[in-house]
Amino acid sequence: MTPTRREFGTLVLAGAGATALPSALLAPAGTAAAQPAAAPAAADVPWGGPLEPDRPLAKAYADSARALSQVDDNPVIRWQYRVWCETGYRSPGSAGTGQPVDRLTDPAVDLVSPKGFFYKEYARPMPAGGVRFLDNAWYFGTDYLGLVIVRTPGDGLVMLDALTTPDDMRTQFLDQAAAAGLDPRDIRYVFLGHAHPDHVGGANLIRRAYAPRATFVMGQPDAAVVAAQRADLKKRRDEYTDEEYRARLARLPDRIDIEVEAYPGHTVGMKRIRIGRRATAVAMLAPGHTVGQMHVIVPVVHQGETHRLLVWSGNDNIEAASQYAVSADFVQGLAGQEGADVFLNTHAYQGAAYSHLRALKADPSAANPLLMGRAGVQRQLEIFGNAHRALAQRLVDGTWKAM
Repeated sequence: MTPTRREFGTLVLAGAGATALPSALLAPAGTAAAQPAAAPAAADVPWGGPLEPDRPLAKAYADSARALSQVDDNPVIRWQYRVWCETGYRSPGSAGTGQPVDRLTDPAVDLVSPKGFFYKEYARPMPAGGVRFLDNAWYFGTDYLGLVIVRTPGDGLVMLDALTTPDDMRTQFLDQAAAAGLDPRDIRYVFLGHAHPDHVGGANLIRRAYAPRATFVMGQPDAAVVAAQRADLKKRRDEYTDEEYRARLARLPDRIDIEVEAYPGHTVGMKRIRIGRRATAVAMLAPGHTVGQMHVIVPVVHQGETHRLLVWSGNDNIEAASQYAVSADFVQGLAGQEGADVFLNTHAYQGAAYSHLRALKADPSAANPLLMGRAGVQRQLEIFGNAHRALAQRLVDGTWKAM
């Protein structure tokens, strides 16, 4: 039984201008007014969240994000506003700094508490066989982190992100693939969204043991980071036991075949990549979480209709809020051009998407808030951009803390 098509996000405000925002909001992201101030000197200060009420410009950005989040009841879209604009993103360890740490309301529904504290320890493995959230798209991993598999008709599999370690790849995907009717030897492309270890650690296992001819794609700045990490590890070989050295090296991708570069004079860029005879992916360099963060739009099929799935690789980095706003605008423009109408973050706790994935596993006819429609994806990205413009301005104003 395949999921019944029930879209969220079919309503939309009549464009950003229709919210009658102050003229300052129309300035390009990254202008002087939106540049973040230096982070506080105390290295152990976590995301502090709000210290004082917003000043006018930050409030205008936040109000715009709130208005967009309230257009309909899509819970994934509303999460974007609540976490990035209202509460921040903090660790329970913040209790040591005197912050008011609260507990989760319900870990089956959301791993981020009402005051913005993230409780990673509650994350569970996804159900056996992963979650098929569209006719040819699956999520494998845990409530916290996963990878996406898309099966292109007649052309093999596309993998987006690669988990944390080879063992995670084995237990969370390879051992589960057969139950989903998937063969890892059919993987043709692997898109690595950013260079953090929890997104690339299983890449070499896929290349060496299952798909030696697969093409690996990454943002050029992060590909350079990974190459430097491998070179540094080899220079420091004597600092590790043989077992430690092999384990560390195995988690660093040994080759990137296609690097997505920034446009000259810019921090963002895009590359179209043919992933099948009739299928093309759009890989977008959009820094924020890392200097080479990349998101991907890939064609998918659901109930006889073609859709465009936007796979977002990770969030959070308040110090880069101004850059994140620029990147969100760039991705929003391309998503509109390409007709992206489905959205999923490979950190499934973000947006509380894991709870909706579990609901779809239990009942494929359940409402699917990931199937947002084009208008919903546009709002999701505009909320994220305005939230980060607000965050950047709050750092300038001194009304929020960073790390």
